[in-house]
Amino acid sequence: MDLVFLSIESWGAAAEFGQFSSNPKIAPKLRVLVRPEYHPVHSPPGSYLTDLYLTHLVRHGHVYPVDGGRQAPVPSAKALIPMLVERHREIKAFRPLNITK
Repeated sequence: MDLVFLSIESWGAAAEFGQFSSNPKIAPKLRVLVRPEYHPVHSPPGSYLTDLYLTHLVRHGHVYPVDGGRQAPVPSAKALIPMLVERHREIKAFRPLNITK
């Protein structure tokens, strides 16, 4: 498993995010999709979930605003996921191999 996408659209998904973000094997692979008004850069601090988004963003850099409609010019989750997957594949393909002597 290279990537794990999680769209936070319910309290159940938020609970999954809490579990996945604390798992050292999953957290670096986790790509979190949130509505723009809940993205930690665009929302007021104070809630547990916003704080968790910010922590994940700083540690791993993968919290993306999606489905903004007219509120913000952000891509839909349907458009963002393939874009991220393709770039991930490209990075893996062009990453220098560790050659041992």
